[in-house]
Amino acid sequence: MYLKLEPLTKNSNEFAKVTELYDGSFPKNERIPMNLLLWKAKKDFVDFLVIYDEEIFVGFTYLITREDLTYVLYIAIDSRVRSKGYGGQALAEIKKKYPDNRIVLNIEVVDESASNYEQRVTRRKFYTRNGYEGSAYLYQDRWGLYEVMINGGKVDAEEFHALLKRFAGVLLFSVFKPQITPSAEL
Repeated sequence: MYLKLEPLTKNSNEFAKVTELYDGSFPKNERIPMNLLLWKAKKDFVDFLVIYDEEIFVGFTYLITREDLTYVLYIAIDSRVRSKGYGGQALAEIKKKYPDNRIVLNIEVVDESASNYEQRVTRRKFYTRNGYEGSAYLYQDRWGLYEVMINGGKVDAEEFHALLKRFAGVLLFSVFKPQITPSAEL
């Protein structure tokens, strides 16, 4: 297995595959419009990357960086190659790309009353096995509540908030209204 990460553009060979995987992997309320993702990916602090094993399409990731904090907004592995170690390898490649950065991501809060409770438990175990730990923060926007996990250190609410605001811009930021709070407060 030799993974490589390459930038995605609208003209990329894998654009249709990424779009299909994106639509199939994330609930509609969690999906930012693809044109907006592509437009934001032109910024020097955003990476929209296709994940390959040699020449085989594996998935994609969308990363946002501010100073030494990188946020995995999205990561998805194609269902045809899942359970083959690609998810863990993709996370390792992200860490290689940003070796001095703390990597942060959000997962659905593990809630026993959730219809996908087992999936949430499995997902949290996966990230823990791959070096992530709970940050003691929750992320909440207009559409959901998520646990913030981190690899490589600690994160505070203010710096994560600043990263999100840099990415979204003032107008969009005011629309989705993210809150990052200590997990005991929500």
